[in-house]
Amino acid sequence: MHGHSPDPGTAYAQWTDACARAGWHGAAPGPGEPVAIADALGRVSAAPVVARYPSPRAACAAMDGIAINAEESNTHTQRRWTLAPGTFTWVDTGDTLPPGRDTVIKREHVTIDADGVASVDDAAHVSPGHHVRGQGEDFAAGQVLVPGGRRLRPADLAVAAAAGYATLTVTRKPAVAIIPTGDEIRATGMAECLRPGEIIDSNSVYLAARCARAGAAATVSAVVPDDPDKLAAELRRAAAGADLVLIIAGSSRGRDDHTAAVLAQVGGVTVAGIAVRPGHPGLLGYAKTPSDTTVPVIGLPGYPVAAAVVFELFAAPLLARLEGAAFDRPTGQARLAGEWAGARDVTEWVPVHVSPDGAATPTGHGAGATSHLARANAWWVIPAGAAPLPAGAQITVIPWQ
Repeated sequence: MHGHSPDPGTAYAQWTDACARAGWHGAAPGPGEPVAIADALGRVSAAPVVARYPSPRAACAAMDGIAINAEESNTHTQRRWTLAPGTFTWVDTGDTLPPGRDTVIKREHVTIDADGVASVDDAAHVSPGHHVRGQGEDFAAGQVLVPGGRRLRPADLAVAAAAGYATLTVTRKPAVAIIPTGDEIRATGMAECLRPGEIIDSNSVYLAARCARAGAAATVSAVVPDDPDKLAAELRRAAAGADLVLIIAGSSRGRDDHTAAVLAQVGGVTVAGIAVRPGHPGLLGYAKTPSDTTVPVIGLPGYPVAAAVVFELFAAPLLARLEGAAFDRPTGQARLAGEWAGARDVTEWVPVHVSPDGAATPTGHGAGATSHLARANAWWVIPAGAAPLPAGAQITVIPWQ
């Protein structure tokens, strides 16, 4: 059934190439924007962060104790020796060394008598620079501390602050428009009003949250009924303010599945069907806006696990590209909690729960259960034609971020 569908990698390349040929620039428009360091976590640096000052700015004490001049003081011949008042200075960790001092002796190795004479025990180490952080030991002025295109981590924010920054220039968040469709779909919060056959729109909740986790800002349309004219109008409206449009459901070939025809009318269809399970009905194309800009569009299956898989395969890497960030999927190792029978003709994405002891258990079969996603904390990607695996086999998983 998947024989004529491209594999996910090929599908992604075909899609982005077709969007580019249609006029898509492949990056979110607009320059970077300044944000306070406190608000920059998870954003992407628009330019390298370069140290404005060295750190430390001057030689400073690395320990609490006394600062001395090692060459002048290191003339003792006994196991315990003394320093006269005025030949040492008390310092705390981080204090700039006083002029003429180049070494710190830890406080626990020093005692002071009633006359202010310091006695230093034989456990002390006395050599120039001992327990001292030199100027620029952490980083020098002009040093690149954070490269451009990095999704900023707590440590990146800390080093930028140490280098003198209060704000950072980051790329703009991609704008994602999410369009839920279906006569039977009802908005979140209407569970008590459901009639037989009606379904709460949980996919939009998942996808909007997943967009936020990926660094994008999502807006969700009101549910669009299975009416091609209304879907076309909403697609045109949503695309005019978006960098990416996600249409939920309607990408299969049922009587009420209009997404492919509408997308062909509003822009173009590049891929209709992908060799992956779940997620085969995924649809890739683009919309043209009234101002003649090109906006990539993904048609996601209505089944929750299938929609999640298509997002990971196509939306996640595209959003990273729009932010100017490198895209990778961190992986980890786990062991199968039970035997696995083997895939057939397509790549499989299986939601699994990896326990603290490293045992990976698939959270359920079938693409229609939201609870399979809620119980999972990783994806297990199984290549097409993979051989059966026994319980305890080592597998590679993609932890959820």
